[in-house]
Amino acid sequence: MYKVVLIDDENKITRGLKQIINWTQLGCVVAGVAYNGKMGLQVVDETQPDIVITDIKMPYMDGLEMIEVLKSKSSPIKFIVLSGYSDFPYMQKSIKLGINNFILKPVDEQELENSVLDAIMSIETSRRELETIASLQTRSNMYAELINKQVLSGASSEDANQAILADFREQQINQQASMIHNIKKYIDEHYAENISLVSAAERFFINPSYLSQLFKKKTDDTFLNYVTKIRLEKAKRLLQETDLKVYEISSQVGYKDPKYFSKIFEKHAGVKPSDYKSPVRS
Repeated sequence: MYKVVLIDDENKITRGLKQIINWTQLGCVVAGVAYNGKMGLQVVDETQPDIVITDIKMPYMDGLEMIEVLKSKSSPIKFIVLSGYSDFPYMQKSIKLGINNFILKPVDEQELENSVLDAIMSIETSRRELETIASLQTRSNMYAELINKQVLSGASSEDANQAILADFREQQINQQASMIHNIKKYIDEHYAENISLVSAAERFFINPSYLSQLFKKKTDDTFLNYVTKIRLEKAKRLLQETDLKVYEISSQVGYKDPKYFSKIFEKHAGVKPSDYKSPVRS
């Protein structure tokens, strides 16, 4: 879960930010709240958040002063700045601080959600870059050691190259398997949302076409078909174990159109959802 800290001198604003979107669905948890920049520094130090959503104008220390302090410590935190129409000079300063995620008050639900998703994407990009650098450094050291061993054992340079190439291929296979595992886990956890090949590719920072080919290669199934199977498995369980209406189940498993859901269900299950429902429950 990504930890979020909310900072605003108005209690009603922080309460509203807590309630306006489903933080859990975004993979986030509100780890702390503060009411000015000075208090914000303390809460940030205590909670070590990934994302800070802060107002600009606050007593004791404003939001930008707080951000300056945190950035001077090379903090990796992603900041989302709340601002009013009269805060343009402050926004200019925000841009100089490297912040480009602003939300105008009053806060719009969709805008806040999009800003949080942008922050999460930025966090994941940074993490992947660090992981790639660390992996390259490790492999570089490993290859250098392997070459030395091959040379000392009297092996030819061609043998050393073949050993490196074999290791590289093994690493690539492992990385691909790990990626598909993570994508399937993501689908299993977010099947009720509007998941598509493109949105999944964006989330995992890969080309949609490459994802499509890799998913088919590793699972012997298409991305869309896998999503459909997961949704229908959940739907069957709900039909058998609950008294929910078909249109309610349709919505819960990611289909906004009940008629389309019924059509897909019948195509795969051989019966209509209404006929699949168990007539007797223990």
